[in-house]
Amino acid sequence: MYSKIKNVQYLVALMKEHNVKHVVLSPGGRNIPINHCLEQDDFFTCYSVVDERSAAYFAIGLSQQLGNETVAICCTSSVAASNYTPGITEAFYLGIPLLVLTADRHPHMLNQMENQMIDQVDMFKNFCKKCVNLPYTETPEDNWACQRMINEAILETKHHGDGPVQINIPISGGIGLFTEPKLPEVKVIKRYEYKREMPSWAAKVEELKKAERILVVCGERIPPSKKELEYIEKFAKKYNCVVATEHVSNVRCEGSLDLFGAAQVMPLDKFTDFAPDIVISLGGNFISRLKDMMRAKPAKTKHWLIDEGGRVCDLFKSLTSIFECTPYDFFEYFVENAPSGIKNNKKYYNQWADYAKKAAYPEFPFSNSYAIKALSKEIPSGSLLHLGILNATRIMEHCELKDNITSYSNIGAFGIDGSMSTFMGQAAVTPQGLAFLVIGDLSFFYDMNALQMRHVSKNVRIMLINNSGAAEFHFFMGEKVIPTLNKHIAAEHSTSAKGWVESRGFRYYSATNENELNAAMQDFINPKADTPAVLEVFTDKKADAEELKAFYNKFKPKAQTLAKKILQRP
Repeated sequence: MYSKIKNVQYLVALMKEHNVKHVVLSPGGRNIPINHCLEQDDFFTCYSVVDERSAAYFAIGLSQQLGNETVAICCTSSVAASNYTPGITEAFYLGIPLLVLTADRHPHMLNQMENQMIDQVDMFKNFCKKCVNLPYTETPEDNWACQRMINEAILETKHHGDGPVQINIPISGGIGLFTEPKLPEVKVIKRYEYKREMPSWAAKVEELKKAERILVVCGERIPPSKKELEYIEKFAKKYNCVVATEHVSNVRCEGSLDLFGAAQVMPLDKFTDFAPDIVISLGGNFISRLKDMMRAKPAKTKHWLIDEGGRVCDLFKSLTSIFECTPYDFFEYFVENAPSGIKNNKKYYNQWADYAKKAAYPEFPFSNSYAIKALSKEIPSGSLLHLGILNATRIMEHCELKDNITSYSNIGAFGIDGSMSTFMGQAAVTPQGLAFLVIGDLSFFYDMNALQMRHVSKNVRIMLINNSGAAEFHFFMGEKVIPTLNKHIAAEHSTSAKGWVESRGFRYYSATNENELNAAMQDFINPKADTPAVLEVFTDKKADAEELKAFYNKFKPKAQTLAKKILQRP
């Protein structure tokens, strides 16, 4: 029988899945649930060493004689864990893969004179490749995080060189209760390093061959090489997949679809018909609702992550495989090793393509949506485009762009503070073509010093959407929910950029309606102008938000829309 404590169950189950079978146990009270689960399971070979100092060194000897196999050591809380320090230090410098299991007490009791409790989190950080502190497993989110952390720690013992890792396990209540007849099913994450584990890659070819729905999600990244793009296209022709892109993924090829609009308007229950068997992700972050929808239904999808550093990033809560390689290596391998005659039947691609047509962006009256869509039609091929976060990025994603436009957005950390400075750096080393920035007012004024840099190029064109505050909060919340929204949250103001822009030598244009915008557009864009330009578009933040919400609400089930209206009534 196993402990009733969930984080202990997950730990033991994942140790078995990762084949960590040799364990050195030291006596104590707090680690009773772990020790007993291990000693009564025939999978494990357990060794008893009372002194934790000796236990860590004993484990080093075991690992060395087992061919640097990962060996676990387990102790109770407080100074018992401290006594591991010399042995862990030795293991770190010898490159020995020790899995250090330190039992702990409830974190709320730290520094509250709780018996046998010290701060054990990161206590070995200078001598461990990784340290994780498991959560109590009280919610589904806790269960997911706990399993992910255990996988991550065990994988790190033999990643880019061997070495020790620490898993700190807070244990509270039920120490002596062993009522579970079997361990729970757990999600196992495996890492496949390029050129080191190619037999395992071959088995993955068979998985791709059998899959009817493969979704390749391309996040934010610099443009791929021509050769990589060719292999992505060949991959899309062979396997039953659709390559999901956004402007900032800078991937455009046969078999790709910009699915931002389709995902943005798709009701969650509808996604069940579109959920992939396998989702393959590459690049950085992305802004579409695909992430949210797959997180809501994680059990049905296997997630393959392409990451050159081999990092564990379970963004869909369904991560099963990490391919430690470049995207080029990944796509080249699975194209060159694809079964002869295999061909994409296009069913999954056509399903998404048909739905994407329904999400066509309408013609809005004058608003931030109108202005951004108007600009999207005028940006010349070969230009650079940088988008401020949230509305600028969201709205432009609904618009089509000409070929060969390189797009960026600071969606790594999603901060509003440096979009214009980042853009100025990009424009400074883009000698050919124009460089466009679409930015909101709060973000612009936050980063307005970027206009006085010495390195502002004459190719710079900035569309500033000034709706006198943060329209984002009117979009997903509104004054019905928070009547004082404009005061501190949306930060309402009445500032114009005109004086500052002109003092810095920029050509300045403004628009408060469609006619003014259309009249200014061509002169603003003029590629022959020898000075940079700013076009300040004045709109109403509340109206901007309502227009966009009305468009999205068209795709929601009527019952859902009605329920939302009722909940928002004062």
